[in-house]
Amino acid sequence: MALYQVQTGYYINASDINQLVQILQRPSGSQETGKYFLTDHATASSQSFGAYVGSLSRGSTPGGSVALDTADQAPLSCAQPAADYLSASGFRVSSSSTSAANTVAVGGNYTINY
Repeated sequence: MALYQVQTGYYINASDINQLVQILQRPSGSQETGKYFLTDHATASSQSFGAYVGSLSRGSTPGGSVALDTADQAPLSCAQPAADYLSASGFRVSSSSTSAANTVAVGGNYTINY
């Protein structure tokens, strides 16, 4: 679905409302993409850290999964990230340290499959 901008001063059409509904209530088979980034301080090996990532969709529970990549920041003193607690509002992305380090970090893109 290609998005378009509603022009100021014009009436709101049914297609404008449908566009908004398609974003907030994702149909089965669609995807949502975005960015995540985790950073922390680790005082020991196997210390977990994570963050909640909110989705744009409201009311659509993902039927699939979340795919994560590390395009922006390769794992720095930490393991590959994982996603869990997937719900209609978002998911948690987390990782764990591989050693004590001042900075542990990982970041990239996510894709939620509905």
